[in-house]
Amino acid sequence: MIKIFSTILLGTIISINLNANENEISSYSILKYQADFSKQTPQLQESITNEYLRVKKIATILQSQEMKNDVDLEVAKNIATVDLWTNKFMQIYKPSNEELNELYKAEKPRVVAKYELRNILVSYEKNADRIISILNESQNKQEKKDSFIKYVKSVSNDVASKQNDGLTELVDENKLNPQIKAALKDKKEGDIIKVNIKDIGTQILYVEKYIPEKIATFEESKGALENLAKRKALTKQMEIILRQK
Repeated sequence: MIKIFSTILLGTIISINLNANENEISSYSILKYQADFSKQTPQLQESITNEYLRVKKIATILQSQEMKNDVDLEVAKNIATVDLWTNKFMQIYKPSNEELNELYKAEKPRVVAKYELRNILVSYEKNADRIISILNESQNKQEKKDSFIKYVKSVSNDVASKQNDGLTELVDENKLNPQIKAALKDKKEGDIIKVNIKDIGTQILYVEKYIPEKIATFEESKGALENLAKRKALTKQMEIILRQK
């Protein structure tokens, strides 16, 4: 079910002597409300139809009178035309397996490294140094982890991760805070690092899991390859269009 909003352009439904075919109205329903016109109730269909007819009439009058030769309207129409065509091309174009295999060989896609971290957030760096010193006294990996979790529960200011023993979701390396990413370089599972984050505090991070970067399989990279193939095909098609007289 969708809701029809009133605007200064819409108002009360009135009789309009302007024709619009079924495809136009269906398109309007999708573009404006992301709703399938055919699946709406008869009342909503009538409302959408009248709304579109009113919008179309206003637009037609504006384009032929008040906004005739308006440079902003011309530019907006050009941008909208290219954007709409681009979106449709990207949806319709289906790269072949041969295209994808050639791209896979040429691009040699890789899966970036991933980290799963536990986090303790404290307000003062001295507190972080004291905690890290105590944690590093333990030579047993499990004991160190257990002690880390105890500190999470007792001192961490990060309320969100605290509810999960300080554990955050597995995250791609390139999505990490740059300071954290730099501090994690060459670290392994079980290591502890400290990072001062401006206006937030000092984070103590325990490396719970590390998945190194690797060459992606064809299946792992298929989605990215399809997008790349579509973008290449789009660029090629644009060049063909530009060569037309």
